[in-house]
Amino acid sequence: MDGVPENLRHIPQVEKVLAWTMGEIELKGVSRPLLVKAIREVLGQIRKDLLDLGGGQIPSEDEIKARVVQAALEDQRPTLRAVVNATGVVLHTNLGRSPLAQAALEQMVKVAGGYSTLEYDPVCGKRADRLRGVEELVISLSGAEAAAVVNNNAAALFLLMTVLGKAGRVVISRGELVEIGGSFRLAEIIEASGVGLKEVGSTNRTVLADYQKAAAGEDATLLLKVHASNFRQVGYTSQVTIAELVTLAREKNLPLVVDLGSGAFMDLAPLGILDETSVPKALSLGADVVCFSCDKLLGGPQAGLIAGRSDIVKKIKSHPLMRTVRPGKLTLAALETTLRILRDPAEAQEFIPTYQMLHCPPDQLRKRAVKLKRTLGENLGLKLSLVEVSGQIGGGAAPEQPLASWAVGLESQRMPINLLEEKLRRFDPPIVARIFKDRLLFDVRTIFPDQMALIKQALNQALGELAPGSD
Repeated sequence: MDGVPENLRHIPQVEKVLAWTMGEIELKGVSRPLLVKAIREVLGQIRKDLLDLGGGQIPSEDEIKARVVQAALEDQRPTLRAVVNATGVVLHTNLGRSPLAQAALEQMVKVAGGYSTLEYDPVCGKRADRLRGVEELVISLSGAEAAAVVNNNAAALFLLMTVLGKAGRVVISRGELVEIGGSFRLAEIIEASGVGLKEVGSTNRTVLADYQKAAAGEDATLLLKVHASNFRQVGYTSQVTIAELVTLAREKNLPLVVDLGSGAFMDLAPLGILDETSVPKALSLGADVVCFSCDKLLGGPQAGLIAGRSDIVKKIKSHPLMRTVRPGKLTLAALETTLRILRDPAEAQEFIPTYQMLHCPPDQLRKRAVKLKRTLGENLGLKLSLVEVSGQIGGGAAPEQPLASWAVGLESQRMPINLLEEKLRRFDPPIVARIFKDRLLFDVRTIFPDQMALIKQALNQALGELAPGSD
C-alpha cells in the first residue's frame, strides 16, 4: 500500500518478544500479563515511529528487550516514591516538604502494622478522642487554652471562617490576600466558606485606621491577619501588627484569627530568620486563635493545627465539617511523635531533619561537599568543583532568607548538561538537582549521607548509556 513502510510486517510478534524477555533477571517478579502489556506498548511505539517517519530500521532484538524491560519496570514503580533532593530547598513543596524524624517513621510503622489505640483508652477501657494526644502537646507547646487538628492549614482556615464568619464579612488587608501553592487563592477559600470579604487598605499599605473603619460596620464578624510567608513587599509599605489588631478586636468584640502559615513553635532568630512569628508569640500577643501547617517549620507530616481560645476551638470541634477534615492514624502517629521531640529544642535540632538541615553551619556543609566531590570523582571522568551557593528554606517560609551552603558543581563534555539532568531525574530513585551557569549543582544541605552513593550510581548509569564513541 502506498505510503506504508514495507518492513511493518517484520515487526516481531508479541509471543516472540515474550520468549526473548522471559529470562531477563530484571523482570523477576513481573507477572506475565504486565510483561505482555509492556511488550504491546513497545511494539506499538515502534510501529508508530515507522509510520511517522515513513520507514526506517526496526530496532534490534537487544534494543527491543531493553525497551520492554524499561517499560515493564516503569509500570511497576509507584507514582509516589522517594527522591534525592539535591536542590538545597529544605521544604521543597513539590518534593514533599519536611522529611520526618526517624522516631516518627517508626511510630507510623507500629501503628500501621496492626491495631492501635486510635479511639480507645486502655486505662478505662472506653472510647476516647483520637486527637487527644496531639492536642495536649500543642497546648503545652503553645500556651493555648485548646487545640484542634485537621488535615492541612487550608482546612483549618476554612473551618475557622465557617464557624466564626457567621455569613458576615471578614476584615483583611489587601496586601495579605495571598495565593498559595497549586493556584489556591486565600480569597477563594474564604468565600467558599460562605463568608464575604471586607478588604482594607491598599496592596502595599494598610494602616490601623483602615481596620477601624471596616470593623465599625455591622457586617464585620472577624478580623483576619495572614502571614505573607511566600512573598515579600519592599519599599513604600505598611502593615498592621498583631498587637495593634488585638487592641482593636477587644474594642469591637470581634475575634482575631491569625494564619501563621509555616507554624514554628521555636524562635528562629538564632538561624537569622527574623520575620517568622512563632505560635507561642502570636498567642502571647493576644490572638484569639491561630492556624498553621505541620509539614513546614514544625517538621512533621501534612496536617493543620488550630490553637487558641477554648470556646472557639470547642465550636470548631463540634462542627459537622470537622469530621470531613480530620486526620488519619498515620498522620496522628507521626505528628504526636514530632511534637514530643519539639518539647526539647536540643532534641529537635538533633532528630528532626528540617532542623538538622537549617542548623547545619557552612563549614560542615563544605566538608560534606568535599566528601561528595571525592565520591563522584572516582572513575567518572567529570569536571567537578566546589561551589558556594545560596539555598532556600522553601515551603513559603522566609522567601528572602538565603541559606549559605555548598554544592558540588558538575560539567561534562560527554553529554549536554540538560540531558544529563533529565537522565538523573529518570533514575530510580530520581535525583533532582539544578542547573546554574551550565553546571549541574548538587547542594549538600538537602542530601542525606547515604544518598551520595546513589548519585554516583545514577551518574554512572546515565553516562553508560552513551553510544559507543560519543565521548
